[in-house]
Amino acid sequence: MKKLLLILALCISGEDYLNAQITTANLKASFGVDGELRAPFLGPTQLPSTMSHDWFSNITGAQRFMIDTTGANYYVQRCSTDMAFRRLPFFRTMKYPAMSILDGRRLIDAVYIRDYHGSDSTVYAQSNKNGGSPGLWTGAIEGNIPQKNDILDIMVHVRRAGSSNLHTISDSLFFIGGIAIDATSGSRYFDFELYQTDIYYDRATQKFTGYGPDAGHTSWQFDPSSGAVTIPGDVIFSAEFGGSGLQNLVARVWVHKDALLINSPNFDWDGTFDGEYNGATYGYAGIKTKNGKNFYLGLQNTQATWGGPFKVIRRDDSMQDNYDANQFLEFSVNMGTLGLDPINLLGGGSQCDMPFRRILVKTRSSASFTAELKDFVGPFDFFNFEATDAYADIPMICGDESISTLTVINPLPSSVYTWSTPDGNIISDTFGYSITVDTPGTYIVRQQLLNGCNIYSQDTVLVMETPNCGVLPLNRMQLKGQSMGDIAQLNLGLSANEQVEELILERSEDGKSFTGIKSMSVSNILGYTEYKIDDNTRAVEAHQVFYRVRILRKDGTIRFSNTIKLALSERERSFQLFPNPVRTSTSLSIVVSKNQLGTIKIFNAVGALMIQKPVQLVAGSNTIMLNGFENWSNGIYPIQVIADEQVMTQKMILSRKK
Repeated sequence: MKKLLLILALCISGEDYLNAQITTANLKASFGVDGELRAPFLGPTQLPSTMSHDWFSNITGAQRFMIDTTGANYYVQRCSTDMAFRRLPFFRTMKYPAMSILDGRRLIDAVYIRDYHGSDSTVYAQSNKNGGSPGLWTGAIEGNIPQKNDILDIMVHVRRAGSSNLHTISDSLFFIGGIAIDATSGSRYFDFELYQTDIYYDRATQKFTGYGPDAGHTSWQFDPSSGAVTIPGDVIFSAEFGGSGLQNLVARVWVHKDALLINSPNFDWDGTFDGEYNGATYGYAGIKTKNGKNFYLGLQNTQATWGGPFKVIRRDDSMQDNYDANQFLEFSVNMGTLGLDPINLLGGGSQCDMPFRRILVKTRSSASFTAELKDFVGPFDFFNFEATDAYADIPMICGDESISTLTVINPLPSSVYTWSTPDGNIISDTFGYSITVDTPGTYIVRQQLLNGCNIYSQDTVLVMETPNCGVLPLNRMQLKGQSMGDIAQLNLGLSANEQVEELILERSEDGKSFTGIKSMSVSNILGYTEYKIDDNTRAVEAHQVFYRVRILRKDGTIRFSNTIKLALSERERSFQLFPNPVRTSTSLSIVVSKNQLGTIKIFNAVGALMIQKPVQLVAGSNTIMLNGFENWSNGIYPIQVIADEQVMTQKMILSRKK
């Protein structure tokens, strides 16, 4: 999963003959590289083009824009009245499923990120430079970095020009990036750095962790005889833009200095090598293309241009509709032109191969590659597709005429799902999002991102045998439902009602762990009966909810209805404290929609920050212990949790007898 981006990095190779400013908007794999964010326009003065994809759209109709805009109205309204919320970062991922096909183009991944504003906690302290180990870098909280270094927004998108599973020459791979910096004049300098490891920045300690093993990076390895790449490493591409637009785009790869003696069939060295110090063993070496072709485009907005549905927030905390002229730049890199597509790298790969794990975007104080680093965004995940998660609609079956349907909860439309079992029995096709089984056992589903790719992830579903089960009539139970606002309206159709002792409605937020929430009285009707059940979902924090009914029969056996999944409307999230009031410790409980890094902040009564704690959250329910309050004064302490791109606040009451 680490091959695709190295392409990207290398794609950005520095070449002396490629310094000319590009002034013409272009479509690259149908994406508009035009210095603005609007689909379906190609450039600020052009008429709409049905084939022009872009980051966002501000006209009606089925436009091809890449970034998910869910919650944009809420975000803008909240920013309008809440200055603290306006200063926080947030991100949005791709609108379309990863690896999906749109207009004949393979959409691999995309992200849009807004940096901190006001007091920025992702800023470099002094004396941090490219070439040094991230383990030696130190962050800071800064409210006044130079305007020319202050990042507002960044965006990244990777797509392939073709949609076929088998690579063709026309299926070029494009890396597309965008960056908005607060300054609108003078030269500005930035880097997109691509890592093979799960590098992470801890805002509490202001240190980077999870960096590579070779002087803080992962080095590229080459076959000493052929020069072919055997192991890809970290990549950085650096650029400069100013009054005349993009000046240069240079690619560097992290290598041992001895690698400069190797003649690679993929690229040439440009003669530069920058490590932590002169004579360093490891460093970033500049590369250039072998074929002499142009491989990148870059355009800045020469006039004010729409900043997207989340508006533009400036370093002075003002909010506006547009980027000012010369404030936004976007570029594209054709990785295939450099011969570094995973398809033909490392002895032959596939378009499923992924080149890197994380991206760090940062600014520098000058054109020198080793100039002092200033602002940064990230490191953030890319090509991090959600692993397969599956469930059984009836987790316990009798083995008579009973059947259970096993389904992937989070399918990717482009993925291939294959099912198998060592001890059960599949009575349907073994390929697809779901299968049907009629025997208790263990069932395994394996996911390939595309047909012909290696296994990306797998999940196991256990179907149990119901103890002492008897036979009920066929078609004996069916649960249906719909979500109407905060109410789930359910309908259970049940045969042989006279055999039923009790009905218990069960609910789950992940499709696996169910909890009984309501016991229902059984009617006196003989034969087939319908039960209507309502459930208030306001307290459910997930984006979806699962229901099933546990059926206790008069003969002592237990059956389950089928499981249904209902999508819930977006709502503002919240968290709970137990206990509250607090003596010396409390537990914070929160449900989030996906794996992510959250932040907990505790303030005193006058607004001073007492604690800032990063927490790793997993999709679903999380409980975090908060303690150490023995020496704190009694009173009210606001607690702020940042998760799911929202800021949630409650009051912790500290009360101890003196």
